[in-house]
Amino acid sequence: MKHIKRRERESNEIRQKIIEAARSLFLNQGYAEVSMRKIADQIEYSPTTIYHYFANKEAVVRELLLEGNALFLQALQRRAEEAQAAGLNALDRLKTVSDAYVRFGTASPEYYNILFISDLESVSPVSLIDSGRFKGFELLESGLRAAMDDGSITQGDERLIATSVWSMLHGLTSLLLNFDLPTAKSNDELISFTIDTFFRGLSR
Repeated sequence: MKHIKRRERESNEIRQKIIEAARSLFLNQGYAEVSMRKIADQIEYSPTTIYHYFANKEAVVRELLLEGNALFLQALQRRAEEAQAAGLNALDRLKTVSDAYVRFGTASPEYYNILFISDLESVSPVSLIDSGRFKGFELLESGLRAAMDDGSITQGDERLIATSVWSMLHGLTSLLLNFDLPTAKSNDELISFTIDTFFRGLSR
């Protein structure tokens, strides 16, 4: 039994090494430039070993997407639940979820790139309708609906406004990941100011 458990643990460790190597390579070199051999070389294993765990590069991408989507959605849901438990009003809960989006991106740039910039879903059988980023968008929509219902945000097209919020958050996150912004005293200040200012424009 111990021997079986040890082999399972070793197998999981190798699988995770493959995922981590692929994640880094996809970010730094792009999907088209990465091969199974490059992934194998990155962790100093033979390509044969890699194929024992993943049938092809698309299967590796699928695993990355599933993992990244789950982490993204968990990050948003956790903050939403904390805001709810703290008794925050609908608008502040919406700001909290928005903040969680940006924080996820800055804390997990490789996953953010895979989910929102590289668009690796186009080469994977993972369906957008089932993905964490789609469910995260739905979380934004429901937050907007609650803020409209309690009168803190002007009534409007929820899908249009949610898309606008997402665009703002994606733009801010991308800037933080790719540029050193000299106008901000700190990233925390910029994130808070940008989110507050955006929602002030939607408020009554």
